[in-house]
Amino acid sequence: MIDPMRHLAAAGLGMFSLLAAAPALAAPGKSSGDFEESHAYWSNGQLPATFHLTITMTVDGDTVSYRGVNSTDRDHPHVATWSGKLDGKRYAFDGGYFDHMALMKTGPDEFMIEKYRNGDLVVGEFWRYTAEGDEWVRHGVVARAAADGTSKSYIETFRRTKK
Repeated sequence: MIDPMRHLAAAGLGMFSLLAAAPALAAPGKSSGDFEESHAYWSNGQLPATFHLTITMTVDGDTVSYRGVNSTDRDHPHVATWSGKLDGKRYAFDGGYFDHMALMKTGPDEFMIEKYRNGDLVVGEFWRYTAEGDEWVRHGVVARAAADGTSKSYIETFRRTKK
């Protein structure tokens, strides 16, 4: 015969265990954290000698969030933030130069980011996290429709700054 009190206690303990484990299961991935630019290449040859960019990346389930601080001009740092679902859909974005973004997961620890302005794709980026180097690598192309009317491709590497 089943003891109802023992059955209820076991069910309650099981539910408590699941609830206690939920934050650990939903925690941001190993690729999340603070990173600093360690290498950069711009195809147009206009990479500033003082180029300095730090980023915070958070990968949490189906969402990627980015915060970048470009302090190349130390007196006037530029801060950029964005966040979105990795579903490939275009979403409105209110953050300055771009008005829409689309994010898509392309592989383990790999993402494609598309940035649009007035319906035109103006920046395409591929982001990849490498656990061996504990770093993010960003490959991108800025279309001629960019703010300054130029185009370029770029590769930038960001190494973890804090553990």
